Amino acid sequence: MLLFKKDRKRYLSLYHNLGILANDILYYDVALSHKSKSIILNGRRMNNERLEFLGDAVISMVVGDYLFKHYQHASESMLTSSRAKIVNRQNLNKIALGMGIEKMIRKDDTLFSLQSNVYGNTLEALVGAIYLDKGFRNSYQYIYKHLIKSPAYLDSIIQKETNHKAKMLEWCQKNKKSHRFELLSEKQDAFSQPTFEIRVLIDNEPYGQGVGHSKKEAEQHAAEEAMKRIESM
Repeated sequence: MLLFKKDRKRYLSLYHNLGILANDILYYDVALSHKSKSIILNGRRMNNERLEFLGDAVISMVVGDYLFKHYQHASESMLTSSRAKIVNRQNLNKIALGMGIEKMIRKDDTLFSLQSNVYGNTLEALVGAIYLDKGFRNSYQYIYKHLIKSPAYLDSIIQKETNHKAKMLEWCQKNKKSHRFELLSEKQDAFSQPTFEIRVLIDNEPYGQGVGHSKKEAEQHAAEEAMKRIESM
């Protein structure tokens, strides 16, 4: 069946930009629709949040399956820690940006800038769309291509230190430095989600600030900034 010119353009854009050969383009329309700019389908307002939930579960399953088979002598705690490093928001955001997902997202720019982890969340939604549109095998292949890539790449991700707070605390203890986290602000963003801004002080001197949708996330960002300063000293 011939596609209308507009539909053909959408299918080709998805294929050329993200390497996805869709069966039903509507799944991907939803996956690429941020909640700041929901779309109307069959009288319903829809965005990518539900697909994000599904994609997160599929990614976790695929990465867990690969790790279990590839690291045959790894303990449960090592497998859990490794999976967490691969599927964490910072890594997913980086991968999504490398794929060019930011060019495809439908969004309201006045609200979009307030959100964190949007690109990684959209990648999860795309995986959810692939799972519904093309099945588990195609989802596995797409996740392998973009998240796992190769055993060597996977090893580099697993060995990378991602717990910036633990790293900073270790440095403080080693160098006999005091530290404390200070809550600077607590408010709601445009979507009524809590947002925290936290500063970390080492020997009562500000070393870094971070923002997140939880205090734990904000502390990690603040500690990451602090470690950049420490490592440049």
